[in-house]
Amino acid sequence: MLLSLLLTVNLLAQQNSDESDATQQLWLDYNPSWQLKDKIGITSKFGFKTIFPSAWYKFYSSAEVTYDVPKFILKSLYYNEQVYAGADMYYILNSNVEDVFEFSVFQGYSLKWPNRKYIALRHKVELGERFQWGVVDGNYSFGLKLSYAGSLTWKFHGDVVDFGKGFYLTCTFKFWWNLISTTVFNDVARVTPGLGYQISEKWKTEFLVGWNYTRNLTSDRFSTNSVIFRLRAFCSI
Repeated sequence: MLLSLLLTVNLLAQQNSDESDATQQLWLDYNPSWQLKDKIGITSKFGFKTIFPSAWYKFYSSAEVTYDVPKFILKSLYYNEQVYAGADMYYILNSNVEDVFEFSVFQGYSLKWPNRKYIALRHKVELGERFQWGVVDGNYSFGLKLSYAGSLTWKFHGDVVDFGKGFYLTCTFKFWWNLISTTVFNDVARVTPGLGYQISEKWKTEFLVGWNYTRNLTSDRFSTNSVIFRLRAFCSI
C-alpha cells in the first residue's frame, strides 16, 4: 500500500512539475499535550516554516480538544476512536507581497486501526473553515477544506535489535479537497516519511523528509512543488 502511494505521489509530482515552482522548505514544530480526564485531552502545536529560495516565513500555533469515544461494538478489536475540534492561527511574513493573517477552525474524526504494540495506523477525516486577511489592505478571503490523513508508526523491536530500542519509522500522508479556495496555501497533497525516537515516556522527536504540493490564487504564482525537511518534538504533560 505504501509503495503504491509513493508511486502515485511521484506521478502527481511529475505531472505538476511543468506548472509549479520547485522549492525546498524547512519546518520546525513543538507539540505539547495534556490528558485532562480519562477520555478528554488537549493537544497543541507551535511551529515555524520557511521556503528556499526565501519568499516567506510562516509562524503558527494550534490547539485542539480530543474525546476518546467508548467502544460500543467489537470491544475485543484493537482500535481507538476519537472526535476532536480546535483552532489554528497563522502569520505569514512575505518578502514581496503583503503579510497575511489566518484564523481557522476545524472538526474531525480519528480512528487508530490497527493499533498494536509495534505497529499502528491512524486515519483522520477533517473539515476546516479558513479566514484570511491581508495585514496592510485588509483583503478578506474565506476557505472551506475537507481532508483525509493517514499516519503509520512502526516501532523497532528492542528485544530483537537492542540498539534499535526507542526508534520507530513513521510516514504521514494527507490529501485535501479545497471546496472553497483561499488566496494562499491551498494544500493538495503531502507525503512525509521519517525516523522517530522515543526519548522517554514523556518525550519523543521525529525527523521527516517529504513532498508537498500547494496551490495559490495569486497572479504571480500558481502552485509550489516542495521538498520538506521537518523536525518535530513531542511532550506529554
